[in-house]
Amino acid sequence: MNNESLLNILRKRLSAARLGHSLCVANSAVLLARHYGADEKKARFAGLAHDICKCGGVEEMSALYSPRLDCELGNKKLLHAPAGAVLLQNLGVSDEEILNAVRYHTTGRANMSLLEKIVFTADLISTDRDYRDLNAVRELAFCGIDAAMVYILNYVIAKLRSENLAVHPNSLECRQALENLGYNV
Repeated sequence: MNNESLLNILRKRLSAARLGHSLCVANSAVLLARHYGADEKKARFAGLAHDICKCGGVEEMSALYSPRLDCELGNKKLLHAPAGAVLLQNLGVSDEEILNAVRYHTTGRANMSLLEKIVFTADLISTDRDYRDLNAVRELAFCGIDAAMVYILNYVIAKLRSENLAVHPNSLECRQALENLGYNV
């Protein structure tokens, strides 16, 4: 599948705002890929595809990906990523690196590939985002992607806990793995 075919699918599946976000993430992913020497074509494709299931219903997502943890049950924010990877597979995408970048762009995981880190980070620093410390996170993303990821994970985990929401174990394991490598923010 090429980018144009993917865009045609996204235009049917996503709202205009979500499609705009996906285009912004793709652009940020390309910039990060260029900076870190990763494959820019894969980064663009994965950035475009990362939210392919975001506008779908819980039923569709659960049909594609059976929730395995209590925190995933009925949680569109967590289900859309692994469901999106399965949908892409069903559409003929076989590149495991791209599939994993989509699968883990929300939670992260321990021992992520560079492309996975790029899409995870691009999703949070894209030009359509607006949150406290955004400029600092953008700057950090181009100084050290692992340090940026720890910062992002700390932010997301603290936000979830302040709202009494469960934190996905992958996020905790991802942060721990990065901290074990000496990345603390």
